[in-house]
Parts: sequence; C-alpha cells; structure tokens
Amino acid sequence: MSESTVGYLEGTGGVRVAYRCWENQAPRGNVVCVHGLGEHSGRYQALAGAIAPVGLNLFAIDMRGHGLTRGRRGHIDRFDDLLRDLDRLRRKADGGVVGRPFFLVGHSLGGLVAGRYAEAFAPDGLRGIGLVAPFVDVAMDVPAWKRSLGSAADRLVPELTMDNGLDVNELFRREPDRSAYRDDPLVHRRISARLWGEMQRASNRLVEEAPRLRVPVLMQLAGKDTVVSNAASRVFASRLPSAPRIIEYDEAFHALFHDPLASEIFGDLRTWLAGLLDEPTGEPSRKQSPAARGAVRASPKEPTVEEK
Repeated sequence: MSESTVGYLEGTGGVRVAYRCWENQAPRGNVVCVHGLGEHSGRYQALAGAIAPVGLNLFAIDMRGHGLTRGRRGHIDRFDDLLRDLDRLRRKADGGVVGRPFFLVGHSLGGLVAGRYAEAFAPDGLRGIGLVAPFVDVAMDVPAWKRSLGSAADRLVPELTMDNGLDVNELFRREPDRSAYRDDPLVHRRISARLWGEMQRASNRLVEEAPRLRVPVLMQLAGKDTVVSNAASRVFASRLPSAPRIIEYDEAFHALFHDPLASEIFGDLRTWLAGLLDEPTGEPSRKQSPAARGAVRASPKEPTVEEK
C-alpha cells in the first residue's frame, strides 16, 4: 500500500474540501470513507492497508469544519452540504466511469453521513455500506432542559461552538491511542449548536428512510460503547428492507479501528467487502472473528442474535 495522496475538490458553496486517497496498481473498486466527529481522513491509514489485499482503493474525505478542509471547526450550515461534498468525492474517485463498484464506510458521525448519502442519492455502483459504531443516537440520556437549550441555540446562535464532550478514556482502551488522538493537531473538540441540531434531524431521517436502502449493510458495533447507542442502531437495522449483518465486539470501545481488536475488526470488514466484490448479487460470507458476537442476521422486524 502506497502512502496517501492529499487532494482537494470544490465542495458545495465553493468550500475547499480536502481528501486523502490510497490507490492500488490494479484496483477492483473503491471504498469511500467518512470519519467521525472531530477527526480527519489521515487517521484511516490502517483501513487503507486492510482493504488493499482485496484490490480496493480508499478515498477518505475531511468533512467541512474538520481536518484540512476549510470552515469553522465543528460547524456546518446544513447537513445536506456534507452529502453533496461526499457525492463530489465519490465522482472524483470513480474517474468518470459510471457505475464503477464502490463501498461506503463511515465511523460514528461518518456512519450517519454515509447512511444518509446512500438514502438520498442512491448512487450508481454502490455495492454496500459499512457502518462502524454509527451515530443514530447518543448512548446517554440527555436531560430535557439540555435538549431544549440546544434547540434554542440551534435557532438563535447556530454558530455557537462548545466542547463536544468526547472523553478519550471512553473512545480508546489503550493509552498510546489516547495520546495519539490528543496530540494530533488536526483533531479538534468543537461542535456547534447547528451541527448538533442537524445531526439529530439527520438521524431521524436515517431511521425513517431506512426502507430506501437496497444494498447490503454491515454494522460493526462496540460492546462497551458509551458514546453512541447500539440499541438505536438496531432499531435502524430493523427497518432495513434486507437483513443487515451485525457484529458486536463485546469488549471494544467506540473507536473500533483503534481498538486492541482492530485486526479482527478489519478482517471482518475485509471479508465482507471481498464477498460482495466476488458475488455482487449474493450475500457476503458470514465468517466472523472469534472476538465478535452479535446479530449476523436481523429480520426486517426485529434483529436476532447469534452468540459466538
């Protein structure tokens, strides 16, 4: 796997949007990746290495307000801007070849963006969506007064930013991973009132419009996630028209790609991607790592669980 190349494209409203790509000499398709809140594309080098053996390029965006992309840190005007930016990167990645096979992979907030993009755009060539600890709702109960305050700020002072409240001790199990996150100059801890409001509205639409998703879905969940709600993810899964594959890693924390189980997590994702490349109209292999448990199938009405 080669080193990443940084590129730029013109996003919605003329915003200069950055992305990184890791390309193979003889690619079979692309993975288009969306990072989590406060992160950036440079933290997905390991994902690029994991998917390279099956011939997949990785194109990873820096969402507006993140990483090398311009914009107030942690702020957006409209959630749809993120979807349009992602569509422009997808078109850049396919090199003008209509219907070139590609996959979406999104972590946390990026999972919400990837899911909504697939629902709203239904892009040609999309073979599957990997949702990694996706944001459908927060794991904790937010007091009513706090929700009301956030709603008021969303309307009156949408650009007001505050600390996003993410605790590195709840994201990572290992101190080196915490330190790398804290010391990364492109990682930030901001979220605006408007971004938070748009995330809630987008998550509601994600669940409402789930029946529109007609491609295979893999959900990888962290068993010890205190950031996003696994229960909310399973509600979303129950509304999909086809049974998704759900793998829950019992001991893992929210940042799955930086967890001690990362090699197994990447392996499960790679196996799933390879299965869809080889059998585009069939179901992916169900082989799981020993570390994984959880629903391999979820019926349209109620997810079921197969213990490992």
